Amino acid sequence: MRKLYRISSTLLASLLAVQAAIARDASSPALPAALPREDAMFPSQPDDRALRWSLIYTGDANADVSGGARTGAAYLHRIGLIGEWDLARAFGWRGARAHVSVHAIAGTGLSAQRTGNVLTVSGVEAEPALRLFNLWIERKLGERVTLRAGQFNADQDFVLSPTAAHMVNSTFGWPGSFASDLPSGGPAYPLATPGLSLAVAATPQTSLRMAVFAGDPGGPGSGDPQRRNLNGFNGFHFKGRPFLIGELRHAAKEADPAWSLVLGGWVHFDRFDDLRVDRAGTSLAAPEAFGAPRSHLGNLAIYAIADARLASISGRALHGFLRATASPADRNPIDLYADAGLTLSGPFRHRQDDTLALGLAFARISPRLRALHRDSCARAGARCRTPVGEMVIEASYQIKLRDDLTLQPDVQLIVHPSAALLGDPMALRAGPGNALIIGLRTSFRL
Repeated sequence: MRKLYRISSTLLASLLAVQAAIARDASSPALPAALPREDAMFPSQPDDRALRWSLIYTGDANADVSGGARTGAAYLHRIGLIGEWDLARAFGWRGARAHVSVHAIAGTGLSAQRTGNVLTVSGVEAEPALRLFNLWIERKLGERVTLRAGQFNADQDFVLSPTAAHMVNSTFGWPGSFASDLPSGGPAYPLATPGLSLAVAATPQTSLRMAVFAGDPGGPGSGDPQRRNLNGFNGFHFKGRPFLIGELRHAAKEADPAWSLVLGGWVHFDRFDDLRVDRAGTSLAAPEAFGAPRSHLGNLAIYAIADARLASISGRALHGFLRATASPADRNPIDLYADAGLTLSGPFRHRQDDTLALGLAFARISPRLRALHRDSCARAGARCRTPVGEMVIEASYQIKLRDDLTLQPDVQLIVHPSAALLGDPMALRAGPGNALIIGLRTSFRL
């Protein structure tokens, strides 16, 4: 009964937030289903104001009702204050704009505190903090070229599927493979880092985007990168060798394109430890191992994304997506990753603005990391379960109450939660059992 009470309390907190928001008039553009791009927060229609602000609230009440490291509920939210400054109106600097965002993050993450999985249950989950996030200036050079400089994140410009954005689990945004393989999780929420990006629209259907970032968004120091860079100011550095990412996108001609394809990849120029052997090629689990793992110069990954409108009948549209990433198995904890899903807009006659979503993601644990776990178990004479990877299946239903207010009930099944294995591959226990998650996301804009 106490467990049910805690779950009910967290869900009630979201409903109270909705009630407070619904009391005011609607005047903002529609909210995307998932965590939206910050630079898309403002209406596209002409606006005489040089400086515009938006306040966005996203709250997730989640409960691990079965399995995982331990059952129970958690509630967390993110309040984002986002500002956009039209530098052409303010100073006559044609084609230029400045962007700033500050996030207040509070609450407890379910994945870190209860479920113990790698593919984080909520895209909002992060260390509680008041954090400077983005601070950049962008300039259009003619009609086709855009240059950006400052502190920003890669996950709002790269590896994006507009269909996958309807999911709640964080892996459908910045893939769990990149979050596990890159230093400090890479330049992605909640960590931004100094960078320079270039976008070129070769044709209305084809675009190229590239960016270079400081190599470690956690900044100088050791320990938890989110705590090292707790307020966003430790990110103004160039610690670590550079991280370079780029992608080529091609889409059909329609405003709602029937399909789009993306090919991309990244290269990191730092050194990365081998997952299984030391400098002499001996297993790190062996007594005679030197202790220090073999070091590899550089790291890389490639990825591909396909989005398509599969059907459109009587105001309903069925969209699908498929993404995949691949990286070397000797230095990346997740070497292969794939996700796929479907969304149906207007699933019911009287709910034309609602969206039903179903997604599946699989992250393969590197064979080298699994081999190290088996080495450790063999040395101890223990029989250990070593999962091939972690999988999440998610189903959600976004209810659009107003243009600026949505509710999104969500159910997730986490198969083989593997945070313990990635955190300590020489531990004899690989991880907890499968977990069933229920949740409710509340999103509104002021």
